[in-house]
Amino acid sequence: MNYITPYNPEWAQRFQDIRQALTPVLPSGCKFHHVGSTSIPGMPAKDIIDIDVECPSGSMQAVIECLAPLGYEHQGDLGIRGREAFRIIPDSQAAALPAHHLYTCETATSELLRHLLFRDYLIANPARAAWLANEKASADAKASSRADYIENKNAAYARIVAEVSEWASQPRS
Repeated sequence: MNYITPYNPEWAQRFQDIRQALTPVLPSGCKFHHVGSTSIPGMPAKDIIDIDVECPSGSMQAVIECLAPLGYEHQGDLGIRGREAFRIIPDSQAAALPAHHLYTCETATSELLRHLLFRDYLIANPARAAWLANEKASADAKASSRADYIENKNAAYARIVAEVSEWASQPRS
C-alpha cells in the first residue's frame, strides 16, 4: 500500500543537513544520531529521518529551551522513559528542514542504546538487514492501513530485537 518507500541514499545527507542546522543552537556536548530505518543502507522506510539527540546529563531543560524558538514543541516522553519527543510546528524554521522526527535522550539511557544497537546490528549484518527489508516490503504490500502495516511488520521486528539482544551481549574486538 506504500506506507514505506525504497531506500533513498539522500537520507544520509538529509540527516547531515538537519544536524548542521541544529548543532549551533544546542548546548555543547550534544551528539546527533541518525537512527531508525532511514539510517540503514538498503532499508525501505517512511520518508522521514529519525534523529536522537544525545544530551549530557542534566542538560535536558536547556535543550528543550534551545529548540523551542526553532519551532520544536516539547511533547514529553509520550510514554517512553528516557526519551523526550518534539512536534514540529508548521511554518517554523524546523518545518523548513527535511522531514524528520526529533527525540532527545540523556547519555546512556536505555532508549538511546536500544536505537543505536538496533541500527548498528543491522549495518553490521547486511543479510539480516536484507531479510528485514523484505519483511517490511511484504508487510507494506499486504497492508490496507498504516495500523495494518505496523501490525504486519511487528513479528519481524520482534525477531530482530531478540537477535540484537544476543548480539549486544557478545564481546567484540
